[in-house]
Amino acid sequence: MSTYLVPVDFSKTADHAAKYAARLSFAMTNAKIILLNAYYVSEYEMLLPTPDLMVTTDDRIAEEVANRLAALEKLKHKLLEINPEVEIEVYLTRETILRSIIDRVNREEIALIIIGSNGKKAKDESDIGSNAIKISKSSPVPVLVVPPKAEYQSIRKAILACDFKKVKEVIPMNALKNILSKHALELLVLNINSGHTIDSQEEHFLHKMLIDFSPAYHYSDHPDTIKGIVKFAKTEAAQLIIALPKKYSFFESLLHESVSHKLTIKSHVPVLLLKD
Repeated sequence: MSTYLVPVDFSKTADHAAKYAARLSFAMTNAKIILLNAYYVSEYEMLLPTPDLMVTTDDRIAEEVANRLAALEKLKHKLLEINPEVEIEVYLTRETILRSIIDRVNREEIALIIIGSNGKKAKDESDIGSNAIKISKSSPVPVLVVPPKAEYQSIRKAILACDFKKVKEVIPMNALKNILSKHALELLVLNINSGHTIDSQEEHFLHKMLIDFSPAYHYSDHPDTIKGIVKFAKTEAAQLIIALPKKYSFFESLLHESVSHKLTIKSHVPVLLLKD
């Protein structure tokens, strides 16, 4: 079974990611979606009134829990209209969103965490979307970040962007093999550092590591790394960009909010943050 964990906060951003997950589940013969909502109330909130002078009582918490469970069920039914065959579980936790995600990942085998990314002009921004990169940093499983304008397409072609540096340390082969073995993807490797001298030994290592996937190699000399990747993805009509947020990788910069935000806003396709 392929299980997708979708954190939601009832924003348009999160709903978009959940619908993307439902459409993605069509590609799997046995799929499950977990809709996770985290409702955390700190001791501080229990002691002091809110800005509108409301006190967080046990009754108010119980009412909020009931409302959230109802909203989760409503979203579940929307997803079942997209794919009636998929199994959907609603899951409300009283922990913080990050702890809730990690705890659930540790409890069962999760194939993918799917998170919506806030757009530059988003009218209904998601707290989860704002913390997508923090979640990906802590997550032991791949995280798929779905930009606000990304509509689901059957994934046939993927871009793996790297800079041909320390490829043995950077390329998460186990995670990459796991993804590519489940989907018949055409893999395009994009060297985004072609303006500099390429280490022939590193290039050889990369070709050897990826030989089973028969990728095509391309080279970008665009002065703006992010724009270069997005432009290449559009030109090649790719449905996925694979990023490697690992030590020594140029995509380590994705772990900084501003850069990752820029990529997910500019990208018209989802970005897969892949780690071993």
